[in-house]
Parts: sequence; structure tokens; C-alpha cells
Amino acid sequence: MKQIAWLLLACAQVSTAHESHQHAKVDVKPYEAKFPGKYTLENTTERPDAVKAFLPFAKTLGISWDDDFLYIEGNGLPDHPMMKGIKAWQQQVPLAHDFTGTQRFKIPLKPVITTGKPQELTIMGPIALAVNGVPIFHALTQSGRDAYAAGELDQWGGHCGRADDYHYHIAPAHLEKSVGKGNPVAFGMDGHPVYLANPATDKPLDLCHGYIDDQGKYRYIGNLKPPYVMAYFRGKADLADRPPTHPVRPFLRPLDGATITGFSGDVEKGFSLQYDVRGKTGQVDYQITEKGADFVFKKPNGEVEKASYQRSTKPPKPGDGEERLAAPEKPKP
Repeated sequence: MKQIAWLLLACAQVSTAHESHQHAKVDVKPYEAKFPGKYTLENTTERPDAVKAFLPFAKTLGISWDDDFLYIEGNGLPDHPMMKGIKAWQQQVPLAHDFTGTQRFKIPLKPVITTGKPQELTIMGPIALAVNGVPIFHALTQSGRDAYAAGELDQWGGHCGRADDYHYHIAPAHLEKSVGKGNPVAFGMDGHPVYLANPATDKPLDLCHGYIDDQGKYRYIGNLKPPYVMAYFRGKADLADRPPTHPVRPFLRPLDGATITGFSGDVEKGFSLQYDVRGKTGQVDYQITEKGADFVFKKPNGEVEKASYQRSTKPPKPGDGEERLAAPEKPKP
């Protein structure tokens, strides 16, 4: 089986979510793609449009498909910096997740356009998949807050969920540099593409946050106005077949007053996240292991704690952590 070297980046020059930037890449823990689809990039040159959209990231994703579905495998980590700039931090960090085999992402290749009542989105789980293999979630978090407006997102529009899973909450506009202007940056779980807003050519948006283009195809429009990506599914999404995330540690509460100031690392030396709490610095160092992760927590008050966790075989329970989100943790003096 082909080995896919998943990438995570070392900290480098950064910018806002809708601006270009430069950065370096380093290798992260490799995973073996299972390629569940009949077709791969190696056994055919005939590729559907949705497959072509993911080609800029073919070296870091497992891409296969059949007549009806596109299957994307990966570990959920992007090749750009993460976490820096978050001003409402829930003390989660980016960990790799095994989105391969039966836990792959499945995207319809023949999306339908419904004319009746559209399918509702879910707060939990991805509603779309960016072309770099990073999931996109609902605009609202499980606590009902707008993640972007609340300052919970980094400079690339993402943060980590309670399973230490990195995901976006807005359209990843920075990917346009990789895919080219006017190409989709993501696909809904119903198979319809997500394009960045272009006021010069866009039609008025419908209640799903998109429109039917001149070719008769539906597209969602990503912008910086709620709901940012989509309000409903215009097609049909099989939400029961989305891959779960398996946490390695309990969900944590937001750290009151914290701002993430840096993130760097690699698979050999581990990763490091730095943060500031009212002028005092803290740090989370961690190493991804075969079964989970080892952590060293250096708190702003000087305390140092170490902990090792093993990945659970069960996904987080619905609603877990919502009550704790409402009560931020106060840092010790």
C-alpha cells in the first residue's frame, strides 16, 4: 500500500485568513491510505471535476473514487500554521486523526439540487471538506457561539474541537493561492462545491448561501458574513457516514484571557503552543505517539504538569462539554 506522508508546518510568516502568506513544511506522522474507491490517480487519467479540485494536495491526501463518490483520506492537519491569533481558547491543540479506510470522507460526485425544503446542517461534525483535507464545521460552536465573531479562530479560520481536532468554521480563502482564482476551495458533504465570493460575477444568494450558476450547477459562496459557508444543504448529505474523531483526553474549559501567540514543531521533536494571559506566558508541549500523545503543560503561574493520554476508541458524546464552555477557567495567580 502507498504510504502518504502527512504534513504539518513549522511556524513561519503569517497573515490574515483572506491574505496570501509564505510558510515552511515539515513531515508529520505517516499514515497508510487504504484507497477504498475503484479509481485512483495511478490507475486512470479520467478524473471528475471534484477529483481535480483536490489535486494541488495530492501528495498529502489519499484520493480515490468510484462512479458515485469521491473518497478523501488524510489526518485532518493542514500544511499551514495553526492556532496563532486565537483570543478565545478552549485549551485544545491540533492532533493527527486517522481519516482513512472506513473513516474516510465521502463526497457525492453526482450532487442533486433539491427544490423542496433543504436539509438542515448539524452543529456537530463536518458540513464540508476543504480541498486540503481539513473539515469545515458549522458557523456556530456547540455552545451556540459564532466561532469567528467570538475570536475563537486562528488566522486561517480554524481552531481545535474537543477531540483536539483541527477544523475550519469559515471558508478557507487562503487556499485560493494553491488552487487558483475561481476554483473551489471546498466541497459540501452533499457534493456541491464551495467558491469564494466574487461580487463582480456572483448572483444573489439563496437561503442555502449559494446559487445555480450559468452551467446549471449549484455552488455555495464563502464570505465573511454569517453563515460564512452555507446555511442549509442544497443537495443531500449522508451525515451518518461522516468519519468520527477519537479524543485522547477529556474536553477542557476555555482559559479566560488567553491569546495564542505561537505554534511550531515537528514529528521528531514534538509540538509547542505558546500563549499569553494578561502579560504572563504559558506553553503546551506535546508529542504525538502511536497510541495517543504525551503532554507537558507550563502554566503562566510557573507550575509544570505532565500527562500521557491514549486515544479513545469512542467519539465524544453529543453535548459533552457544552456546560463547561459557559464557564471559562480562571488562570491561577
